[in-house]
Amino acid sequence: MAATEGSGGEWSPPEFIMPSLFQIVSHTPLWVWPLMVFVVWMGVLGLKPSVLPLRRLAILPGVGLVASIVGIAQASQPGLTAAGWVVALLAGLPLGRALGNRRAVRRLEDGRLEMAGGWFMLVFGLSIFAARYALGVLFGVVPALKAEPLWIVLSGGVGGIVAGIGIGWLAGVYLRTSGTRIRRAVVGMWLGSAGLLLAVAVAFGAVIAFSAPGDLPRLAAGDSLPGIASWNFSEIPEVKRVAARDGAPLTYRLYPGANDRAVVLVHGSSSASISMHKLAQALQTEGATVYSISLRGHGGSGTTNGDTSYKRQLDDDLVDFVQAAGLTRPKIHRTLMGFSSGGGFVLRTASGSNRAIFDDYLAISPFVAQDSPTTRPAAGGWVSVAVPRVVALSILDGFGLPWFQALPVVRFATTAEPSVNRTPVYSYRLSAGMQPVRDWHRALAGIDRPTTVVVGAKDELFHADQYEPYFADLNPRIAVTVEPGFGHLDMITDPKACAAVAALWRRLAGDGRS
Repeated sequence: MAATEGSGGEWSPPEFIMPSLFQIVSHTPLWVWPLMVFVVWMGVLGLKPSVLPLRRLAILPGVGLVASIVGIAQASQPGLTAAGWVVALLAGLPLGRALGNRRAVRRLEDGRLEMAGGWFMLVFGLSIFAARYALGVLFGVVPALKAEPLWIVLSGGVGGIVAGIGIGWLAGVYLRTSGTRIRRAVVGMWLGSAGLLLAVAVAFGAVIAFSAPGDLPRLAAGDSLPGIASWNFSEIPEVKRVAARDGAPLTYRLYPGANDRAVVLVHGSSSASISMHKLAQALQTEGATVYSISLRGHGGSGTTNGDTSYKRQLDDDLVDFVQAAGLTRPKIHRTLMGFSSGGGFVLRTASGSNRAIFDDYLAISPFVAQDSPTTRPAAGGWVSVAVPRVVALSILDGFGLPWFQALPVVRFATTAEPSVNRTPVYSYRLSAGMQPVRDWHRALAGIDRPTTVVVGAKDELFHADQYEPYFADLNPRIAVTVEPGFGHLDMITDPKACAAVAALWRRLAGDGRS
């Protein structure tokens, strides 16, 4: 939800100075030269007719395969590199086999192969060296390319095409020496399997690559804080910071109150701690010490606007914040309170492994799930979701493959650019990390700590009349209050709505002692 709109800076290409040939050679790792000598020697041997065992023939294709796998392991994003590698490998296999079929070869009685000379071994060997060397020089000259998704995929693809051609060539040569019936069966199975895998990989990759959240017209009900023009901005506390376990900053604003009553307050989607100012003041008036936090990916928390490093990082950040802020001291009554998507994060925490950190929970107009009866279609026009990409990434995640999760999957109906107070686009892992888990029905049904949900009756993003019957059926321990006359953003800006939320907190927390 909105606070103030920021402006994003313009992108400029990375600056670099092309090094001289001498600089390139002098900075080349020593291991490169023995590798070059070896592959050239093997290639030269292949120029002449020869008799050799199959295992010797497999040396250079094996080197190409191992070199490409090493490249994946050394990449900044191995998952993305591996995806490019698989697609290129499947494309290179039939090309390599076609080249192998052109080589004259005969199997001798002792099992060795009698082969005519040819250029393939030399050219292929040099391609192994050239591919690794060229990528190393390129990324050394322009290090920023190592973090660019397109170049990460291309680097994997270079290794994959080399490995695919090598393996395909070896298979083509070997199959030429096998019996006709066996050869046809093996070739048919190989081509069918390779074709099917390639089609599936390409289709799956296309969904991930090209399914993106669309642009939306600005929605004032989600993007404009009512009454912000009349705020006294001098009353807003300065931003404070603590360090997460990875050293990244976690930002927050402190509203001091009673020492034994702490509220950790979480903002809604696309916004930051500043948007919760009026509600924080109302809670402070009721005696709470309020820690209005900005989740990682928002408000200067973390390192990247709209993204985290892994799906559960927000959960870990919450633990780190509570510890760093000194909220683990005895006799402090701790409440986690959040609005909209932040309310969804409250329900996620109340139903998850971190539930014991807080004594009670208060979710304001919470986002439960896309398919929850409480959610209007597209959240009333506030969100655009790349559903095919989300499904594909969820399938990968289900297999324990957290690949491509930095890609954007949610865009909000705002014209704001990414800034310290605005986050218009969410990655898959940030979006998933703010919501209740995939099996959210079971998770919310298991909430056993005091939990209250409150929503404005005129909410434009959610069906306010669905919260009470839904939670009454799912988990009667969760109390639901519907405040008449208030819209979505009114719940954190309107003085009467903020006072009603603060009164609910006071009843929920009791005397503030655990």
